[in-house]
Amino acid sequence: MRSYLFLFLIFAGCFLSGQSSFEPKRMVPAIVVTSENDSDEQSFNNLNGEQIIELIDSLLELDSVSDRMIQTLSDYAENKRLKEDIFVSLTGFYDSSIYPSHSMYDKWDTYQLFNDVTSDLNEGESRLLTLEDTSNECRFYNPFKGLITSNFGWRDGRSHNGIDIDLQVWDPVVAAFDGMVRVARNHPGYGRVVIIRHYNGLETLYAHFHRLKVKPGDIVEAGQVIGLGGSSGRSTGSHLHFEVRFKGKPINPRSIIDFNNNNLKSSSINLIKTKYSYAAVPEGVYFHKVVRGESLFKIASIYGTTIDNLCSLNGIRRNKPLKVGQKLMVSRQ
Repeated sequence: MRSYLFLFLIFAGCFLSGQSSFEPKRMVPAIVVTSENDSDEQSFNNLNGEQIIELIDSLLELDSVSDRMIQTLSDYAENKRLKEDIFVSLTGFYDSSIYPSHSMYDKWDTYQLFNDVTSDLNEGESRLLTLEDTSNECRFYNPFKGLITSNFGWRDGRSHNGIDIDLQVWDPVVAAFDGMVRVARNHPGYGRVVIIRHYNGLETLYAHFHRLKVKPGDIVEAGQVIGLGGSSGRSTGSHLHFEVRFKGKPINPRSIIDFNNNNLKSSSINLIKTKYSYAAVPEGVYFHKVVRGESLFKIASIYGTTIDNLCSLNGIRRNKPLKVGQKLMVSRQ
């Protein structure tokens, strides 16, 4: 019982800390519960955060608390969680919906894979998206650590909107970021597919599963197993097809994730609106236009970085020839 009350005390403290410092508090008489006054029927709805904490303190002094009181506290916590706006630390604003980033989409479809949403950005404009916030335990996990067999871009005369990662049937695949499962079903092309909407507005897609481990509406954490690898749908062998999208438009996963080192290229990205989609540029990264006579060594020296860092940022090998006019992403170390 005391462990339950301690958890509820943590909830109350979080609620109190979320109150604005300049907002006047609603003052009502505090409720103090004693062994002679185990008042299960008391209403908690008018209590502020401090009074809830005082109530829990009173309960902790008792030798026993009735099951009805514990149930009342549980109902109060659940109702408060559902009624209060949900703060999204990755976007920095309140979203009144239970669905992640609902204010960006205004639609929650558990069947259609992609819903093209009109962009609020004009071509060339950008938006900063936070990918990882370690202070709030919002982290990244590589969905599967394997050999990339096909990259983002044109393949066999058609657009390949993600990357393919080699795996074996039954290999566990995990969610890249925290979020909520929007789609988990069988699809003619993608096979058994999962789409997760994240709190920063991105969606990630995981395809060709042998078996699904989640369903629409499930809240998942980064690193949680969402399916087992397979070769379902339009596939020539077992692999994971992984996509990153924003408002239905595909983004190159390699521009966000360093698959060689299994981490993000930056904790934030600048999402730039292009004519037909979006380009993702890690925060703190710049573009260098290659001129005649330049090498990776020379470019690395100019920016005070390393050849390995240049190769990691751009997904290239050390021995790859550079072309005049080619643009490389660079960052200072």
